[in-house]
Amino acid sequence: MEHATSHPVIAAEAEERVPQATAEEVFELVYRQMRTLAGRRDVDELAQAAAEQAIRGLPRFEGRSQLSTWTYRICYLTVRKHDRWYRRWLRRFTLTADGTLPEATTDERTGAERLVARERLARLRGALDRLSTHRRTVVILRDIEGLSVEEIATVVEATPAAVRSRLRDARKALAEDLRSDSYFGDEACRKEERT
Repeated sequence: MEHATSHPVIAAEAEERVPQATAEEVFELVYRQMRTLAGRRDVDELAQAAAEQAIRGLPRFEGRSQLSTWTYRICYLTVRKHDRWYRRWLRRFTLTADGTLPEATTDERTGAERLVARERLARLRGALDRLSTHRRTVVILRDIEGLSVEEIATVVEATPAAVRSRLRDARKALAEDLRSDSYFGDEACRKEERT
């Protein structure tokens, strides 16, 4: 029996739907997406693992979603797999000190506004890292990357209602976390006071 894609007309239609992407383009896309999703994890290692899966799977990509949505799904699953592995590893071993690297020193010539912006970004990243993977992912994909709820639902394999629920809970948790932070306090509370 002949496979459906071996038929020339069907193969041509599939080729029109699926964008032709090189391995380098897929790697760059995956690396950018992984930097967004990974938080403080080792982006290079996770991006390498996700890019390898994406490049190997590229011939099987059918074009039923955008290429970027398909690669986000691979990145998301890679991060979740890493998190599960890391939790299992932590049960068996303990980290020295607090398990974090020291903060990089700031440039003394930097102006006050750049220092404040840098500190706010670091604190926001910290607050995002404290969210669960499910919540962090939907906030990043919606509020930073600008994906629609339906696209996010495809990435995380959840219903749009579940994505909206996670997004609401994640935003609420972020606001509560940042409320006591002097760099965000008033701003984090402002939205909740209006509602």
